[in-house]
Amino acid sequence: MLTLKNIKNSSLFLVVLTIVWVVFRFFFDFDGLYGQDGYEYLRYTKALNLYFKTGTFPGDYFWPLYYPIAGAILSFLLKPVIALQLVSFISYLIVILYSFKIIKLIYPQNRNARIFCMLFLGLSPYMLRLSLSVMSDMLSTAFVVLCFYNGLLYFKTSSLKSLYLVVIFGLSAIMTRYATFVVLLPLGLYTLYIYISRKEHFKHLPFFILIGALLLFPHYLIRYENTTEFLQHDWLKSWSITNFYKRSFTTPDGTNSNFLPNIIYAFSSLFHPRYLFSGILFFPFLFKNFLKERAVILLIISFLGYSLFLSGIPFQNSRFLALSFPLLLIILYPSFQLLVDKFLSLKICIVAGIITFILQLLLCYLALKPAQERNHLEKEIAQELMPYQNVVLYSFDIDVALQGRGLHFEYQNLWQQEYTTVHENSLLLFNPQKFSQQWNGKNPMKNWNFISTNYHLQVLEELPEGWKLYKIISPIE
Repeated sequence: MLTLKNIKNSSLFLVVLTIVWVVFRFFFDFDGLYGQDGYEYLRYTKALNLYFKTGTFPGDYFWPLYYPIAGAILSFLLKPVIALQLVSFISYLIVILYSFKIIKLIYPQNRNARIFCMLFLGLSPYMLRLSLSVMSDMLSTAFVVLCFYNGLLYFKTSSLKSLYLVVIFGLSAIMTRYATFVVLLPLGLYTLYIYISRKEHFKHLPFFILIGALLLFPHYLIRYENTTEFLQHDWLKSWSITNFYKRSFTTPDGTNSNFLPNIIYAFSSLFHPRYLFSGILFFPFLFKNFLKERAVILLIISFLGYSLFLSGIPFQNSRFLALSFPLLLIILYPSFQLLVDKFLSLKICIVAGIITFILQLLLCYLALKPAQERNHLEKEIAQELMPYQNVVLYSFDIDVALQGRGLHFEYQNLWQQEYTTVHENSLLLFNPQKFSQQWNGKNPMKNWNFISTNYHLQVLEELPEGWKLYKIISPIE
């Protein structure tokens, strides 16, 4: 039987992952920035670092604070963008380590647990991609896993230290991504029930309140005028059971059409190659003998609750699935082990393990490729536009990357308003083919149609992937 005895040093895998980070960061020149969110994290990390140094107030910020706070603190030693990427990667290692610890805690028979975590968590394509990205997802996932580990340990041992850590990691998770509240709610309610039943811990309530106040203080310090504004998010206000069965949504973010209905997308980490291509093989064995553990039931409730929450949001993003993915793997581990024990010989296990390893590597490459290509596109366009700085620039989508990479323009975003006149001799950076479908009838395409119809445009630069830099000459008479 294939067991962990065949692996002399399991820490070797973490070393390999660290080498992967070094290779992508320094040899492939992937700094983790792509799209728009990463640049906002970077901007606010720099603002917080300046605040820590000089007391200059960093201004308001819509998202939770803990990811940029972690980056700002680490920025005393490293460049901010490296600090943020490293926070994500270290969090990833924590997710892998403590998912394994939870498996050991729940399942006495945990042979091959390390192999399972290495193959299906350490080499989960989208999890690896997020670990190399300037995104808050991996830090929040690490806090979720740490919270569950200490919660389960508290139920089992009545450890007061674990109870304190549940409070600390639970609130830290929420202050990193608000959506973790949904994932952690079942754990929180059950912990409260156990806490009440163990009356000897009541005397620690003032300390829990104090810890909570300290952990929430940064939010109130920065957002004292808008402490509950996050509850007004469009996706929350638009949450509906009717979204469960929809594939297309028209929101302020444009029109998005998806392949899967929301209810299937929300559970797709179980079967999609970007997360767990082999999950369907494990699922039939889930109900064999492994639903007797209360801890497993709690994990299932948390996973189901969060998935149903995602089903009602009028938007699909694979990033959102990361928060609950380690919980899903912990639930499926016994099914994996049963499959290995009952149906696979040693030779088949070795062959299947090698094939799975190679396939996971290929899937990781395919998941990382679009992010790396977008990252390099933004760098290339920023390099090409450097000689044109210090004028008015009308743009959309990529203008955030230009600002984040330090280019100085008077930026006019084509999404924020509908223009009826524009400055002559200003610049326009746009890609109409890219935005014609998603943003049809919305400000970006309305503004492009208005400018291209009513003004003489001169192409200054033909840029990659259909982007063009225009000079707005004069109105068409």
